[in-house]
Amino acid sequence: MRPVRVLVHLNNLALGGAQLNAVDIARTLRDRGHDPVLFAQGVAGPAPLVEVAAGHGLDVVVAGGPDTPHADVRRRLGRLAAEHGSQLLHAWEVRAARNSYFGPGRYGRLPVVTTFYGIRMLRGLPRHQPLVLGLGALMGDGRAFGHRDVSLIEPPVNTATDAPGLADGSAFRHEHGIGDDELLLVIVTRLVPALEKDAGAELTVDAVRQLDDPRVRLVIVGAGPSLESLRIRAAAVNAALGRRAVLVPGQLADPRPAYQAADVVLGMGGSALRGLAFGKPVVVHGAAGYTAVHEPGPLVEPHASRCMYGFGDGSRAPGTLAAQLRGLLDDPARRADLGAWGRQWVAGRFSLESVTSAFEDLYTRVLARPGRTVGWLKDLEQMTRYEFTKPAALRLLGR
Repeated sequence: MRPVRVLVHLNNLALGGAQLNAVDIARTLRDRGHDPVLFAQGVAGPAPLVEVAAGHGLDVVVAGGPDTPHADVRRRLGRLAAEHGSQLLHAWEVRAARNSYFGPGRYGRLPVVTTFYGIRMLRGLPRHQPLVLGLGALMGDGRAFGHRDVSLIEPPVNTATDAPGLADGSAFRHEHGIGDDELLLVIVTRLVPALEKDAGAELTVDAVRQLDDPRVRLVIVGAGPSLESLRIRAAAVNAALGRRAVLVPGQLADPRPAYQAADVVLGMGGSALRGLAFGKPVVVHGAAGYTAVHEPGPLVEPHASRCMYGFGDGSRAPGTLAAQLRGLLDDPARRADLGAWGRQWVAGRFSLESVTSAFEDLYTRVLARPGRTVGWLKDLEQMTRYEFTKPAALRLLGR
Protein backbone atom coordinates (compact mmCIF):
# COMPACT_ATOMS: atom_id res chain seq x y z
CA MET A 1 0.00 0.00 0.00
CA ARG A 2 1.01 3.64 -0.30
CA PRO A 3 2.71 5.20 2.74
CA VAL A 4 0.22 6.57 5.27
CA ARG A 5 0.72 9.34 7.83
CA VAL A 6 -1.13 7.93 10.82
CA LEU A 7 -1.64 9.64 14.17
CA VAL A 8 -1.78 7.02 16.94
CA HIS A 9 -3.64 8.13 20.08
CA LEU A 10 -2.51 5.88 22.94
CA ASN A 11 -4.87 4.97 25.75
CA ASN A 12 -2.31 5.90 28.42
CA LEU A 13 1.42 5.71 29.19
CA ALA A 14 1.48 2.61 31.40
CA LEU A 15 3.15 -0.63 30.33
CA GLY A 16 -0.17 -2.32 29.59
CA GLY A 17 -1.02 -4.72 26.83
CA ALA A 18 -2.96 -2.38 24.53
CA GLN A 19 -0.33 0.37 24.82
CA LEU A 20 2.53 -2.01 24.02
CA ASN A 21 0.51 -3.41 21.13
CA ALA A 22 0.02 0.10 19.75
CA VAL A 23 3.75 0.89 19.97
CA ASP A 24 4.74 -2.42 18.36
CA ILE A 25 2.31 -1.90 15.49
CA ALA A 26 3.46 1.72 15.00
CA ARG A 27 7.09 0.60 14.87
CA THR A 28 6.28 -2.10 12.32
CA LEU A 29 4.32 0.40 10.23
CA ARG A 30 7.31 2.76 10.34
CA ASP A 31 9.62 -0.03 9.22
CA ARG A 32 7.29 -0.67 6.27
CA GLY A 33 7.57 2.93 5.08
CA HIS A 34 4.61 4.56 6.83
CA ASP A 35 4.84 7.68 9.01
CA PRO A 36 3.27 7.13 12.44
CA VAL A 37 3.34 9.67 15.27
CA LEU A 38 2.23 8.79 18.81
CA PHE A 39 0.14 10.93 21.17
CA ALA A 40 -0.98 10.49 24.77
CA GLN A 41 -2.32 12.50 27.67
CA GLY A 42 0.21 13.05 30.45
CA VAL A 43 0.23 11.20 33.76
CA ALA A 44 1.09 12.22 37.32
CA GLY A 45 3.92 9.73 37.85
CA PRO A 46 6.42 7.91 35.65
CA ALA A 47 5.58 7.33 31.99
CA PRO A 48 7.58 4.20 31.11
CA LEU A 49 5.92 3.78 27.74
CA VAL A 50 7.72 6.90 26.51
CA GLU A 51 11.05 5.15 27.13
CA VAL A 52 9.85 1.98 25.43
CA ALA A 53 8.77 3.96 22.36
CA ALA A 54 12.06 5.87 22.33
CA GLY A 55 13.90 2.55 22.35
CA HIS A 56 12.15 1.80 19.06
CA GLY A 57 13.01 5.21 17.62
CA LEU A 58 9.48 6.55 18.13
CA ASP A 59 8.56 9.81 19.83
CA VAL A 60 5.43 10.20 21.96
CA VAL A 61 3.88 13.67 22.07
CA VAL A 62 2.56 14.06 25.62
CA ALA A 63 -0.18 16.65 26.24
CA GLY A 64 -0.85 18.09 29.66
CA GLY A 65 -1.36 15.94 32.74
CA PRO A 66 -4.01 13.63 34.13
CA ASP A 67 -6.24 16.56 35.12
CA THR A 68 -5.90 18.52 31.89
CA PRO A 69 -9.40 19.31 30.52
CA HIS A 70 -10.47 17.16 27.61
CA ALA A 71 -10.94 20.23 25.44
CA ASP A 72 -7.28 21.20 25.87
CA VAL A 73 -6.10 17.67 25.09
CA ARG A 74 -8.24 17.64 21.95
CA ARG A 75 -6.89 21.00 20.78
CA ARG A 76 -3.34 19.69 21.15
CA LEU A 77 -4.32 16.52 19.32
CA GLY A 78 -5.75 18.63 16.50
CA ARG A 79 -2.61 20.76 16.25
CA LEU A 80 -0.47 17.63 16.09
CA ALA A 81 -2.65 16.20 13.32
CA ALA A 82 -2.19 19.42 11.32
CA GLU A 83 1.57 19.61 11.97
CA HIS A 84 2.04 15.98 11.03
CA GLY A 85 -0.28 16.11 8.03
CA SER A 86 -2.07 13.05 9.37
CA GLN A 87 -4.24 11.18 6.89
CA LEU A 88 -5.81 8.89 9.49
CA LEU A 89 -6.22 8.80 13.27
CA HIS A 90 -5.93 5.48 15.08
CA ALA A 91 -7.49 5.67 18.54
CA TRP A 92 -6.71 3.02 21.13
CA GLU A 93 -9.51 2.41 23.64
CA VAL A 94 -12.48 4.51 24.78
CA ARG A 95 -11.02 7.85 25.93
CA ALA A 96 -8.82 8.11 22.86
CA ALA A 97 -11.85 7.36 20.67
CA ARG A 98 -13.85 10.18 22.27
CA ASN A 99 -10.95 12.63 22.01
CA SER A 100 -10.62 11.72 18.34
CA TYR A 101 -14.35 12.01 17.65
CA PHE A 102 -14.69 15.47 19.21
CA GLY A 103 -11.19 16.56 18.16
CA PRO A 104 -9.56 16.08 14.73
CA GLY A 105 -12.31 13.69 13.64
CA ARG A 106 -15.05 16.29 14.11
CA TYR A 107 -17.53 16.33 11.21
CA GLY A 108 -15.58 13.44 9.68
CA ARG A 109 -12.71 15.72 8.61
CA LEU A 110 -10.13 13.07 9.53
CA PRO A 111 -10.99 9.38 9.32
CA VAL A 112 -10.77 7.56 12.65
CA VAL A 113 -10.22 3.89 13.40
CA THR A 114 -10.77 2.74 16.99
CA THR A 115 -9.19 -0.36 18.48
CA PHE A 116 -10.72 -1.80 21.65
CA TYR A 117 -8.89 -4.70 23.28
CA GLY A 118 -11.05 -4.91 26.41
CA ILE A 119 -12.79 -8.08 27.55
CA ARG A 120 -16.28 -6.55 27.76
CA MET A 121 -17.98 -4.25 25.28
CA LEU A 122 -18.47 -0.67 26.45
CA ARG A 123 -21.00 1.85 25.25
CA GLY A 124 -20.08 5.37 24.26
CA LEU A 125 -17.92 4.50 21.24
CA PRO A 126 -18.79 5.89 17.80
CA ARG A 127 -20.99 3.38 16.01
CA HIS A 128 -20.46 4.62 12.45
CA GLN A 129 -16.65 4.58 12.54
CA PRO A 130 -14.60 1.42 12.01
CA LEU A 131 -14.12 -0.50 15.26
CA VAL A 132 -11.46 -3.16 15.74
CA LEU A 133 -12.00 -5.72 18.48
CA GLY A 134 -9.30 -8.04 19.76
CA LEU A 135 -11.60 -10.75 21.09
CA GLY A 136 -13.66 -12.95 18.84
CA ALA A 137 -16.06 -13.47 21.75
CA LEU A 138 -17.06 -9.79 21.53
CA MET A 139 -17.91 -9.62 17.86
CA GLY A 140 -21.58 -10.39 18.45
CA ASP A 141 -21.75 -7.84 21.27
CA GLY A 142 -20.15 -5.21 19.06
CA ARG A 143 -22.85 -5.65 16.43
CA ALA A 144 -25.57 -5.80 19.09
CA PHE A 145 -24.34 -2.46 20.43
CA GLY A 146 -25.02 -0.96 17.02
CA HIS A 147 -21.54 -0.81 15.49
CA ARG A 148 -21.82 -0.86 11.71
CA ASP A 149 -18.23 -1.76 10.83
CA VAL A 150 -16.61 -4.24 13.21
CA SER A 151 -13.39 -6.12 12.47
CA LEU A 152 -11.53 -8.77 14.43
CA ILE A 153 -7.77 -8.24 14.65
CA GLU A 154 -6.35 -10.21 17.56
CA PRO A 155 -3.59 -8.66 19.70
CA PRO A 156 -0.10 -9.13 18.28
CA VAL A 157 3.01 -10.74 19.70
CA ASN A 158 6.42 -9.77 18.40
CA THR A 159 7.59 -13.33 17.85
CA ALA A 160 10.88 -12.05 16.43
CA THR A 161 12.01 -10.45 19.71
CA ASP A 162 9.87 -12.49 22.11
CA ALA A 163 11.51 -15.80 21.39
CA PRO A 164 13.48 -18.47 23.24
CA GLY A 165 17.13 -17.65 23.80
CA LEU A 166 17.02 -13.93 22.93
CA ALA A 167 17.10 -12.70 26.54
CA ASP A 168 19.41 -13.58 29.42
CA GLY A 169 17.33 -15.65 31.78
CA SER A 170 20.38 -16.86 33.71
CA ALA A 171 21.30 -13.29 34.65
CA PHE A 172 17.73 -12.68 35.85
CA ARG A 173 17.89 -15.78 38.04
CA HIS A 174 21.29 -14.79 39.43
CA GLU A 175 20.12 -11.23 40.16
CA HIS A 176 17.24 -12.55 42.25
CA GLY A 177 19.11 -15.38 43.94
CA ILE A 178 17.29 -18.18 42.13
CA GLY A 179 19.30 -21.34 41.60
CA ASP A 180 19.49 -23.26 38.34
CA ASP A 181 17.94 -26.25 40.10
CA GLU A 182 14.96 -24.29 41.39
CA LEU A 183 11.61 -24.17 39.60
CA LEU A 184 10.62 -20.61 38.75
CA LEU A 185 7.08 -19.31 38.30
CA VAL A 186 6.84 -15.86 36.69
CA ILE A 187 4.00 -13.37 36.43
CA VAL A 188 4.44 -10.16 34.43
CA THR A 189 1.44 -7.88 34.91
CA ARG A 190 0.12 -4.51 35.91
CA LEU A 191 -0.80 -4.77 39.58
CA VAL A 192 -4.25 -3.24 39.31
CA PRO A 193 -7.77 -4.37 40.24
CA ALA A 194 -8.90 -4.01 36.61
CA LEU A 195 -9.64 -7.43 35.08
CA GLU A 196 -8.66 -8.87 38.48
CA LYS A 197 -5.00 -8.80 37.50
CA ASP A 198 -3.91 -8.29 41.09
CA ALA A 199 -6.27 -11.06 42.23
CA GLY A 200 -4.55 -13.53 39.91
CA ALA A 201 -1.18 -12.65 41.41
CA GLU A 202 -2.57 -12.97 44.94
CA LEU A 203 -4.07 -16.37 44.13
CA THR A 204 -0.70 -17.56 42.84
CA VAL A 205 1.04 -16.40 46.02
CA ASP A 206 -1.46 -18.44 48.03
CA ALA A 207 -0.94 -21.46 45.76
CA VAL A 208 2.82 -21.30 46.36
CA ARG A 209 2.16 -21.38 50.06
CA GLN A 210 -0.09 -24.41 49.66
CA LEU A 211 2.50 -26.20 47.50
CA ASP A 212 5.11 -25.69 50.24
CA ASP A 213 7.81 -27.00 47.91
CA PRO A 214 11.36 -25.79 48.63
CA ARG A 215 12.20 -26.05 44.93
CA VAL A 216 9.51 -23.56 43.87
CA ARG A 217 10.03 -19.79 43.62
CA LEU A 218 7.62 -17.13 42.35
CA VAL A 219 8.63 -13.75 40.90
CA ILE A 220 5.92 -11.17 40.19
CA VAL A 221 7.10 -8.40 37.87
CA GLY A 222 4.96 -5.29 37.69
CA ALA A 223 3.79 -2.10 39.32
CA GLY A 224 0.53 -0.42 40.16
CA PRO A 225 -1.72 0.53 43.08
CA SER A 226 -1.80 -3.07 44.39
CA LEU A 227 2.01 -3.38 44.60
CA GLU A 228 2.41 -2.72 48.32
CA SER A 229 -0.48 -4.94 49.41
CA LEU A 230 0.94 -7.74 47.29
CA ARG A 231 4.36 -7.29 48.87
CA ILE A 232 2.76 -7.58 52.31
CA ARG A 233 1.03 -10.79 51.24
CA ALA A 234 4.29 -12.15 49.84
CA ALA A 235 6.14 -11.31 53.06
CA ALA A 236 3.54 -13.22 55.09
CA VAL A 237 3.90 -16.29 52.89
CA ASN A 238 7.69 -16.10 53.04
CA ALA A 239 7.53 -15.91 56.83
CA ALA A 240 5.19 -18.89 56.99
CA LEU A 241 7.43 -20.98 54.70
CA GLY A 242 10.66 -19.80 56.31
CA ARG A 243 12.27 -18.82 53.01
CA ARG A 244 12.07 -16.22 50.20
CA ALA A 245 9.60 -18.18 48.12
CA VAL A 246 7.88 -15.11 46.62
CA LEU A 247 9.67 -12.04 45.22
CA VAL A 248 7.93 -8.84 44.09
CA PRO A 249 10.75 -6.70 42.66
CA GLY A 250 8.58 -4.15 40.84
CA GLN A 251 8.38 -3.15 37.21
CA LEU A 252 10.86 -3.88 34.42
CA ALA A 253 10.96 -1.79 31.26
CA ASP A 254 12.12 -4.93 29.46
CA PRO A 255 10.63 -8.04 31.11
CA ARG A 256 11.97 -10.47 28.51
CA PRO A 257 14.68 -11.87 30.85
CA ALA A 258 11.92 -12.78 33.31
CA TYR A 259 10.02 -14.72 30.66
CA GLN A 260 13.19 -16.45 29.54
CA ALA A 261 14.11 -17.40 33.12
CA ALA A 262 10.71 -18.95 33.88
CA ASP A 263 9.85 -22.62 34.03
CA VAL A 264 6.14 -21.69 34.02
CA VAL A 265 4.49 -18.36 33.15
CA LEU A 266 1.15 -17.33 34.64
CA GLY A 267 -1.02 -14.44 33.50
CA MET A 268 -3.59 -13.16 31.07
CA GLY A 269 -3.81 -11.21 27.82
CA GLY A 270 -0.61 -10.14 26.12
CA SER A 271 1.53 -11.33 29.01
CA ALA A 272 0.27 -14.90 28.61
CA LEU A 273 0.84 -14.71 24.86
CA ARG A 274 4.40 -13.49 25.41
CA GLY A 275 5.01 -16.40 27.75
CA LEU A 276 3.94 -18.77 25.01
CA ALA A 277 6.17 -16.94 22.51
CA PHE A 278 9.14 -17.67 24.79
CA GLY A 279 8.29 -21.35 24.60
CA LYS A 280 7.02 -21.60 28.18
CA PRO A 281 4.00 -23.51 29.48
CA VAL A 282 1.35 -21.02 30.53
CA VAL A 283 -1.38 -21.01 33.15
CA VAL A 284 -4.12 -18.55 32.20
CA HIS A 285 -5.58 -16.22 34.83
CA GLY A 286 -9.04 -14.68 34.67
CA ALA A 287 -11.96 -13.38 36.70
CA ALA A 288 -13.55 -14.98 39.76
CA GLY A 289 -10.58 -17.21 40.48
CA TYR A 290 -10.21 -18.66 36.98
CA THR A 291 -7.01 -20.57 36.23
CA ALA A 292 -6.32 -23.16 33.53
CA VAL A 293 -3.30 -24.64 31.79
CA HIS A 294 -3.22 -23.53 28.15
CA GLU A 295 -2.84 -26.78 26.26
CA PRO A 296 -4.23 -28.54 23.19
CA GLY A 297 -7.87 -29.34 23.70
CA PRO A 298 -11.24 -27.70 24.26
CA LEU A 299 -9.90 -24.60 26.05
CA VAL A 300 -7.71 -23.37 23.19
CA GLU A 301 -10.39 -21.47 21.29
CA PRO A 302 -12.14 -20.04 24.36
CA HIS A 303 -8.77 -18.72 25.57
CA ALA A 304 -7.95 -17.28 22.16
CA SER A 305 -11.38 -15.70 21.69
CA ARG A 306 -10.98 -13.85 25.00
CA CYS A 307 -7.27 -13.08 24.57
CA MET A 308 -6.07 -15.55 27.17
CA TYR A 309 -8.72 -14.89 29.79
CA GLY A 310 -11.42 -16.90 31.49
CA PHE A 311 -14.24 -16.74 34.04
CA GLY A 312 -14.21 -18.86 37.18
CA ASP A 313 -16.85 -19.94 39.65
CA GLY A 314 -15.90 -17.37 42.28
CA SER A 315 -14.36 -19.82 44.74
CA ARG A 316 -10.85 -18.29 44.50
CA ALA A 317 -9.44 -21.21 46.50
CA PRO A 318 -5.74 -21.84 45.75
CA GLY A 319 -6.07 -25.64 45.69
CA THR A 320 -7.02 -25.89 42.02
CA LEU A 321 -4.13 -23.70 40.90
CA ALA A 322 -1.71 -25.55 43.19
CA ALA A 323 -2.74 -28.84 41.57
CA GLN A 324 -2.33 -27.38 38.07
CA LEU A 325 1.14 -26.14 38.95
CA ARG A 326 2.09 -29.44 40.57
CA GLY A 327 1.18 -31.24 37.35
CA LEU A 328 3.57 -29.00 35.41
CA LEU A 329 6.40 -28.71 37.89
CA ASP A 330 6.67 -32.46 38.41
CA ASP A 331 6.73 -33.24 34.70
CA PRO A 332 9.58 -31.56 32.76
CA ALA A 333 8.69 -33.46 29.58
CA ARG A 334 5.16 -32.05 29.65
CA ARG A 335 6.55 -28.55 30.20
CA ALA A 336 8.84 -28.94 27.18
CA ASP A 337 6.04 -30.27 24.98
CA LEU A 338 3.65 -27.48 25.97
CA GLY A 339 6.35 -24.86 25.45
CA ALA A 340 7.10 -26.06 21.92
CA TRP A 341 3.42 -26.32 21.02
CA GLY A 342 2.61 -22.89 22.50
CA ARG A 343 5.41 -21.18 20.60
CA GLN A 344 4.18 -22.65 17.33
CA TRP A 345 0.56 -21.75 18.10
CA VAL A 346 1.35 -18.10 18.88
CA ALA A 347 3.63 -17.64 15.88
CA GLY A 348 0.95 -18.99 13.57
CA ARG A 349 -1.94 -16.93 14.91
CA PHE A 350 -0.73 -13.78 16.65
CA SER A 351 2.46 -12.68 14.89
CA LEU A 352 3.09 -8.93 14.79
CA GLU A 353 3.72 -9.03 11.06
CA SER A 354 0.34 -10.54 10.20
CA VAL A 355 -1.52 -8.24 12.60
CA THR A 356 0.16 -5.16 11.11
CA SER A 357 -0.79 -6.32 7.63
CA ALA A 358 -4.40 -6.57 8.76
CA PHE A 359 -4.28 -2.96 9.99
CA GLU A 360 -2.71 -1.85 6.69
CA ASP A 361 -5.62 -3.44 4.83
CA LEU A 362 -8.08 -1.68 7.12
CA TYR A 363 -6.37 1.69 6.65
CA THR A 364 -6.58 1.29 2.86
CA ARG A 365 -10.29 0.55 3.05
CA VAL A 366 -11.01 3.44 5.42
CA LEU A 367 -9.06 5.99 3.39
CA ALA A 368 -11.01 5.04 0.28
CA ARG A 369 -14.38 5.49 1.98
CA PRO A 370 -16.39 8.64 1.13
CA GLY A 371 -19.13 10.33 3.15
CA ARG A 372 -17.58 10.39 6.60
CA THR A 373 -19.55 13.50 7.64
CA VAL A 374 -22.86 11.64 7.52
CA GLY A 375 -21.55 8.89 9.79
CA TRP A 376 -20.14 11.43 12.24
CA LEU A 377 -23.48 13.24 12.46
CA LYS A 378 -25.34 9.96 13.03
CA ASP A 379 -23.17 9.37 16.11
CA LEU A 380 -23.50 12.90 17.49
CA GLU A 381 -26.53 12.36 19.74
CA GLN A 382 -25.09 9.21 21.31
CA MET A 383 -21.58 10.63 21.74
CA THR A 384 -22.91 13.86 23.28
CA ARG A 385 -25.00 11.85 25.72
CA TYR A 386 -22.06 9.76 26.94
CA GLU A 387 -19.52 12.58 26.90
CA PHE A 388 -21.52 15.43 28.41
CA THR A 389 -25.11 14.65 29.42
CA LYS A 390 -24.55 11.46 31.41
CA PRO A 391 -21.54 12.75 33.43
CA ALA A 392 -23.41 15.97 34.25
CA ALA A 393 -26.44 14.01 35.46
CA LEU A 394 -24.25 11.81 37.67
CA ARG A 395 -22.63 14.88 39.20
CA LEU A 396 -26.02 16.35 39.99
CA LEU A 397 -27.02 13.09 41.65
CA GLY A 398 -23.82 13.11 43.69
CA ARG A 399 -22.51 9.86 42.22
